[in-house]
Amino acid sequence: MGTNKFPSKERLLTWAVPILLTCVLIALAVLQYRWSREVSEAASTRMQTSLQDSMMNFRLDLARELATMCLELQGENAASIDARELAHRVAEWQRTSSLSALILNVYEWKRVDGKGQPLLRLLTPQAHFEKMAEWPAEFDAAHETLLSSGFTTAGLRGNLGSAGARKRTSAPRKELEEPILGAIDQDVPVLIVPATRSGEAVWLLIALDRVVLRDRLFPQLSARYFGDPRSSEYEVAVIGAGSERPQMLFSTGASFGDDARRGIDATLNLFGAPGVRMGTPQSSLDSLRTAGGYTAPGGDPLAPPQPNMGFYKIRFDPIHDGNDDRDWHLVVKHRKGSVAAAVAKLRYRNLKISFGVLLVLAASVALIVFNSQRARRLATLQMDFVAGVSHELRTPVAAILSISENIVDGIVVNEEQLLRYGGMIQNQARLLQHLVEQVLRFAALQRTTTSYTIRSIKIADLVDEVLENTSALIVASGFTVEREIDPNLPEINADFGVLSQCVQNLITNAVKYGGQNKWIGVRASLSRRSSPALINVTVEDHGIGIDDEELKHIFEPFYRSPKVIESPVHGTGLGLALAKNFAEAMGGWLTVTSKPGIGSAFTIHLPVASESNMQSKIAEVEVGIIHENSELSSETREL
Repeated sequence: MGTNKFPSKERLLTWAVPILLTCVLIALAVLQYRWSREVSEAASTRMQTSLQDSMMNFRLDLARELATMCLELQGENAASIDARELAHRVAEWQRTSSLSALILNVYEWKRVDGKGQPLLRLLTPQAHFEKMAEWPAEFDAAHETLLSSGFTTAGLRGNLGSAGARKRTSAPRKELEEPILGAIDQDVPVLIVPATRSGEAVWLLIALDRVVLRDRLFPQLSARYFGDPRSSEYEVAVIGAGSERPQMLFSTGASFGDDARRGIDATLNLFGAPGVRMGTPQSSLDSLRTAGGYTAPGGDPLAPPQPNMGFYKIRFDPIHDGNDDRDWHLVVKHRKGSVAAAVAKLRYRNLKISFGVLLVLAASVALIVFNSQRARRLATLQMDFVAGVSHELRTPVAAILSISENIVDGIVVNEEQLLRYGGMIQNQARLLQHLVEQVLRFAALQRTTTSYTIRSIKIADLVDEVLENTSALIVASGFTVEREIDPNLPEINADFGVLSQCVQNLITNAVKYGGQNKWIGVRASLSRRSSPALINVTVEDHGIGIDDEELKHIFEPFYRSPKVIESPVHGTGLGLALAKNFAEAMGGWLTVTSKPGIGSAFTIHLPVASESNMQSKIAEVEVGIIHENSELSSETREL
């Protein structure tokens, strides 16, 4: 009972550690997956917030550029508008601004009195007043809206679409400067702002050049907040929405913005109450920087404005023609399809890296299991080897000891008995020498090179010497040897000692596993079907045979069939492995055919020596050892 506990505990420990490590890896994989999802959600929120901030900054900078231009054109009082002074201000602004060509024309508009007719005069580019008999055709929508709504010193009143009739906060901050109220007709486009800063109802209509907006202002703002179009993560466009086909005002991509209703991550109106619409359900308006006094689309009042977060000096309310909303919108799309797609791709990349690391750890666990099992197998092989060698050594040693005791005790009384006992000692000593040589030769095979003495050998002489060396074993085991050597076989070039050891191992193996038939056949023949010609040396028996599944293992060092291990036949498991290596070292190879219960035949195939080699004398050469099974060779080195 006590002797069986330790193997059970050892086996339990051997499997418990890998199972524990596997559970840890699975837990890490689950945590890694959850962590990647949380990181993706955080990255998505961060990218959406950053995108909203960039869009709002684009909008605010656009308003700042237009408001700065309008402030440069305003006069100090409303008593009169001097055309030359206005022309001078326009020229000064064009000289100092990077958008010098943005202004096309500047007009003056005012209501003469309550019953009079509105007055429209062209102020620039001509440096004098020029009363317009008719409004320009592109101003028709703005003209009708102005007449129906009217301007006062308080600004534009009436229904001006989504930007008109706005609800002011009940308690605006006093320290914040109220913006100047203006308007923009985005169809033209034209800005409508007070002509002076004194509060009189005299207004300037500033017509803008779309080409300058498209080629200079919008590209500058896009590059400032979204990066260089060639390397930016986003595609940016400014479109005029509301019609069946969007009006493209600006785009960083060749086709982006043509369909503003699909495939975008976010859209923001450039004038009026800011409202961001995101392409993902997680978006919200919480991070928007809005102007004071506006209400959200749902009607809830927005928070009071903070410094530098609202409009810049002038608030441009959009003018709409009836119910047709043609507001300019900034639309943005991630180059990878969408923000969600970019985040998903980032998550997949992180998951690949993470699970790649986990796979490396799993491979490490597998290596630990493999090495532990390999170490156990090596330990078992080592113990079997020691047990086999010990048994093989014990038999000749016991025989030599018994014979020597008989001689010492005086049992041997005549010369005939002495010669018989001396022959017995000689045979047992040869068996002992053969076993020691096998172990030493196997150890020598593990070196990268081994020195062999190559000379011309006659196969008949080699077979005769091997049979003589093993005669005592053959006779003692009761075997009959049938020798069949073809006459006039050509010579081969080989190391006589190594090749004889190879054949001797095969004969010894046949004696051990020859079964009840007690027959061994040793044949040598010439085969000319290959080039060069081959000499085949075959050792055959009518023994127990070898199963097909075991044939691929019999040449492995220390391998012994489970059936053989259970039998009383002992061995080291090195005989066939050495025979195979010896045959390959001599330039040949070893094959086997076997059927269980019928017997086995091992054949050494050796190339015939060439004429020049047959005439050569004894030479020392370095022959590289061929290892068919490198894994098992490494195992034997550990032994």
